[in-house]
Amino acid sequence: MILLLFCTSTKGYSDLEVLLKLKSSMIGPKASGLDDWEFSSSPSAHCHFSGVKCDEDHRVVALNVSFTPLYGTISPEIGLLNKLVNLTISKVELTGNIPTDMRNLTSLKTFNISNNYFRGSFPGEILTGMTQLEILDAYNNNFTGLLPVELANLKHLNHLSFGGNYFTGEVPDKYSDIQSLEFLGLNANDLTGKIPAFLGRLKNLKSLFLGYSNAFHGGIPPEFGSLTQLKSLDMASCNLTGEVPESLGKPRVWNSLTGRIPSQLAGLTSLKDLDLSLNELTGEIPESFSALQNISMIILFKNKLHGSIPSYVGDLPQLAVLKLWENNFTGELPENLGRNGKLCNLDVSSNYLTGSIPLDLCKGGTLQELILMDNFFFGPLSEKLGNCNSLTKIRIKKNNLNGTIPAGIFNLPSLSFVELDDNFFAGELPQRMSGDSLEMLKISNNLISGEIPPAIGNLRSLQVLELARNKLSGEIPPSISRCTSLTSIDFSQNSLSGEIPKGINKLEHLSNLNVSRNRLTGEIPAEIENMTSLATLDVSDNNLIGRVPCAGQFLFFDDSSFSGNPNLCTPNDSHCPARGSSHGHAPCFAASKLIITTIMLIILEGN
Repeated sequence: MILLLFCTSTKGYSDLEVLLKLKSSMIGPKASGLDDWEFSSSPSAHCHFSGVKCDEDHRVVALNVSFTPLYGTISPEIGLLNKLVNLTISKVELTGNIPTDMRNLTSLKTFNISNNYFRGSFPGEILTGMTQLEILDAYNNNFTGLLPVELANLKHLNHLSFGGNYFTGEVPDKYSDIQSLEFLGLNANDLTGKIPAFLGRLKNLKSLFLGYSNAFHGGIPPEFGSLTQLKSLDMASCNLTGEVPESLGKPRVWNSLTGRIPSQLAGLTSLKDLDLSLNELTGEIPESFSALQNISMIILFKNKLHGSIPSYVGDLPQLAVLKLWENNFTGELPENLGRNGKLCNLDVSSNYLTGSIPLDLCKGGTLQELILMDNFFFGPLSEKLGNCNSLTKIRIKKNNLNGTIPAGIFNLPSLSFVELDDNFFAGELPQRMSGDSLEMLKISNNLISGEIPPAIGNLRSLQVLELARNKLSGEIPPSISRCTSLTSIDFSQNSLSGEIPKGINKLEHLSNLNVSRNRLTGEIPAEIENMTSLATLDVSDNNLIGRVPCAGQFLFFDDSSFSGNPNLCTPNDSHCPARGSSHGHAPCFAASKLIITTIMLIILEGN
């Protein structure tokens, strides 16, 4: 009787035990929350956990954990909650990969993992069993790779949001089969190709978002005129050309406001959010806006505004979001910006701003995104940024910044993206690095010297590491093999010496390795031939010796990958010195001849 009453999922686990395993994995270092998720002998105790709902059999049917920083991961046991209908885990700072065990959630209708730091490719195989799914929201994560085609089989899906990720490739044509779709968000990715005309077959579509960061070519398909239910169409800043098709009728979503920002808006003293982005506005930010003491968000990006950013902006007591990118602003940022203790998002990229970066941007410990790239800022970065634990993104490439990079930046718990390329940073990289969330580290084209510290191996979430065009010396640390999430490494144009680390093959996801134009010696590790994910290899212009391996993945690299190494033999060079043993390695062309001869014999015998 007790066993029957104690609700179980599968494999003997009760839903209570599954929830406790989830809590253990989702609660990361320095996190708190889910305090009421505790063991109990009561068969229905878990049904009273915060965010949990059960059916009459005490099986979990809804799990909603949102807006509480947890910093952990989702454990595979979540797949045991096979009665789950609603899974919402939004804005809780989770990372890692999505467990493939979630394919067992066959009752799921709502799947919301938006505003987290999930990474890797989105596992399309988990969708094959989710035939009842209506809402899939993975907005604002760090997913990479191609869009999953398995979505095409979801006949009840009406809301799909993959925006704010790093998906590449083209939109799958099978997406036109999702006839129930009402909302489609693929904006702010790295998608390419033409805007897919087949989306015009989605007759129930009401909102379509394809803009920002995507690099489509061509124009707007006339077939979009068939989307008679469409209310919102956003294709801003995605490289489109041509005219708006007449088939779309009167556009309702493109703005072309011109002239100056009306100073009379300052009379709206209760105004909290102001968004005039994506227009043709000119002139300056009105001085009268100093009266907007309740405003928390000012968004004016992609206009033709000029002049300086008024100093009173730093005094606005509620200001949390300031986005002014792609305008013509000049002068310096207000010195007091951030002193209100509420600033969380600052983006002034692609202007003509200069001066030093204000010291108190993170005074309140709330700053999450600092985006200042493509300006003329100079001077050092404040050491205070190294103590800003709330930071998730730093993008300040293409400026004139100098000095050393604050060491604390490499240890921030939530920081996932650091982009410091094309500045004048000098000094050495710190010996201590422990940023568990850091996924992209780009410091190319600076003046960084010294060695690559072994502590780089502590950055276990690192996916992209770019240190090219600096003054780095010493050897590539073997600890790099511990960064098992790496997909791209660029150490080119430095003064690195020693050998390519033998454990490099442990990087099973690596697709790009560039160590060209250094002083590397020794032989190319033969184990690289087993790295099936490696699409690009460049070891040119070094002092490597021996013969280029000729099996496995090396079959896909041409001679330019190995040029500029005087003592390195190409695979077909029959006069290469022996490599590593007295008998050496036979040239690759001999093996090729054997294969060709064998094939010819088989063909002759067949005839």
